[in-house]
Amino acid sequence: MLRIRNGFKILWIVIFIFFLNPCYSHAQKEEKLDPDIFYQDFEEFISIIKEIQDKYVDEVGLRALLMNAYKGMLAGLDPHSQFIDSKNLEELKIETEGEFDGLGIEVIIKDGFLTVLTPIVDSPAFRAGVYIGDIIIKIDGKSTKNISIREAIEMLRGKIHTEVTLTVVHQGESEPVDITIERAKIHLNSTRGTRIVDEEGKIGYVAVTSFQDNTTADLDAAVKELEKQGMQSLILDLRFNPGGLLNIAVDVSDRFIKKGVIVTTKGRHKAQLHEYNAHRSKTYKNFSLIILVNNGSASASEIVAGAVKDHKRGLLLGTKTFGKGSVQSLISIKNKKSALKLTTAKYYTPSGTMIDGVGIEPDIKVDLTKKEVRGLHKHLARVNAADIRTNGKAVPVETNDDDKEKFVDKQLSRAIDVLKGIDVYSKNN
Repeated sequence: MLRIRNGFKILWIVIFIFFLNPCYSHAQKEEKLDPDIFYQDFEEFISIIKEIQDKYVDEVGLRALLMNAYKGMLAGLDPHSQFIDSKNLEELKIETEGEFDGLGIEVIIKDGFLTVLTPIVDSPAFRAGVYIGDIIIKIDGKSTKNISIREAIEMLRGKIHTEVTLTVVHQGESEPVDITIERAKIHLNSTRGTRIVDEEGKIGYVAVTSFQDNTTADLDAAVKELEKQGMQSLILDLRFNPGGLLNIAVDVSDRFIKKGVIVTTKGRHKAQLHEYNAHRSKTYKNFSLIILVNNGSASASEIVAGAVKDHKRGLLLGTKTFGKGSVQSLISIKNKKSALKLTTAKYYTPSGTMIDGVGIEPDIKVDLTKKEVRGLHKHLARVNAADIRTNGKAVPVETNDDDKEKFVDKQLSRAIDVLKGIDVYSKNN
């Protein structure tokens, strides 16, 4: 096991590397750091490592200490920045491809607690009753206090057909409950529930549940099928959509907007300023559009919602979005065997409004009670499985023998009514 015997020798090597790093040099000029303080900080770092290796009750390798230090540094920045080792780097790549083993929930660290951003529609967690905003206080009896995102994901993931018990506190409640969930193969079907929801008005519906590599092509196929069915207007459901890839969010927005800015990202340096613009070539025809959003609509979902709202291309209906508007860059290190997932910029809508920590207000607010939100979970898992592209024809989607009363999706119903009103107005003018 490697031990630090000459702290100052290593200290000077580290300092030398930092001075050769152009990013550090820029930061040093910008912040006018005192070199003496800089040296003292690294002396302290080396001393702490040496004391741990010499006096901790168990032997600890230098590599383990450094790995924990990296994780702590990144976790201390914001809930989204992470140090990713080689094992988790492979898992992160799998996530963007749309299939993995686990529960199907997106989690973040919020106010120091492991919190559910949103469960993926029709995932095991979704069906088991894990809700937006749930605080996970234990995983299989182990406290999540001070846990990192990657550590949480490792505990939540696992082989299919194995079980995990989450101890959660639902929003607005004080008593924790245990929810035991069987892991499964999670297929991120990026679009679901494609159908005509109102035959008279020929109103189409499609839910986009994530922004992955195949999302734009899936949406194109859904819209094409709806147009074959005579669609005159569209409801795009982004509720419970935690986001995904920036470039895919831009592509999806581009389908609805002919020209102008879709989103801008801004960081500390000019190199992090990017403006993404629409192109006319692949834009859908100009049908009426309503986007359904809620507090589970985050990140890439908010890019689409913000662009459509600012360009007045359609209306947003539902409740305020989550407000996750920061850009994470994957920075490879150590021969690409590990990486930093580092927040490098923030999203701004076409009007210049920052999304992060703020969210986007809908044009038409339709609140749901806690009971209605929980009913919506079950409802969406059921009806969004009825997709005309996979069934070959429209199927009954509102029936459920276990329910004495048919669940009414208030937000969807209101969207249908608004689109009907728009249609009547356009015909009379």
